[in-house]
Amino acid sequence: MAGERRLIAVLRRLFGPPPAGVSAGIGDDTAIIRPEPGHDLLWTIDTLVEGIHFDLSYTPLRDLGWKAMAVNLSDIAAMGGEPQSALLSLGWPPQRELTQVLELAQGLQEAAQAYGTSIIGGDTVAAPAGLLLSVTVLGRIAAGRALRRCGARVGDAVYVTGPLGLAAAGLAVQRHGLERPALETTPLRTALLRPRPQLTAGRLLAEHRLATAAIDLSDGVASDLAQICQESGVGAVLWADAIPIPPLVAEVARHLHLNPLDLALKGGEDYQLLFTLPPGQREALAAAFQQAGLAPPIPIGQISVGPGITLALPDGEKLLAEDGFDHFPDSGVADGG
Repeated sequence: MAGERRLIAVLRRLFGPPPAGVSAGIGDDTAIIRPEPGHDLLWTIDTLVEGIHFDLSYTPLRDLGWKAMAVNLSDIAAMGGEPQSALLSLGWPPQRELTQVLELAQGLQEAAQAYGTSIIGGDTVAAPAGLLLSVTVLGRIAAGRALRRCGARVGDAVYVTGPLGLAAAGLAVQRHGLERPALETTPLRTALLRPRPQLTAGRLLAEHRLATAAIDLSDGVASDLAQICQESGVGAVLWADAIPIPPLVAEVARHLHLNPLDLALKGGEDYQLLFTLPPGQREALAAAFQQAGLAPPIPIGQISVGPGITLALPDGEKLLAEDGFDHFPDSGVADGG
């Protein structure tokens, strides 16, 4: 117990004092937060489990800390919100040196500071089966302005905020190696281990009321777009030749005998935003992003009557399987209804 108290004291110094609006942070049984009038609260949680979400043989603890925070911040971005504070639940293997927690904590704090978030509390436990960390992020947005998955309409354009497939290609390189050591893989590693949540883009879409639906790309375009379609009661057509696949992803795919479209559409962990835009809003979208100094979003398809997602290829169309990362494939759980 004394060791845990010392660890919490060190983390408390590292994470710093609570921000305005938080009247009690680390040191009490719970944090105390004063809700801001005129705003809705956004509350999200993600859990990363060793052996499922990360492999410490190629994931430094500092990068793992960054990623654990960033994937939660990406959820806030997808809603168009602004992150404020975070809680950490950490399961630490007893056989691992406790001092290594500080490497993990440094990565968490780096991501939190980079995106205006304060870590205000949490819990630490022993986890003999392997490292586990769960981060909860609380954010805010003007009342009624949150982006949802359920608003896409037939005729809306489908956009993404950036290139696809870099993280998936980075994971493929880590798992299978690459025969060409001269190939520059740093951008792939950065995309995999240090994703950048698209918070500014999300806020623009919400503030300017541009997007009818939005989601962050964690499991892959095929899976995540399918969630928008399901929630909105629509289908979609994706244009294969419009998918923004960086040359480096295509080159890695060629050397590893992979399909670059699969990396881009099904690989996941891009943490770009995918959103739908009504007809007639294209110029307003471009102007808003240009004024903010952001690269313009990329149109990759259109919402259709449905059902399902169709991939338009040069030689015809095919139904796109809703592949992506799934924690419980073939679970046998029936749909409710």
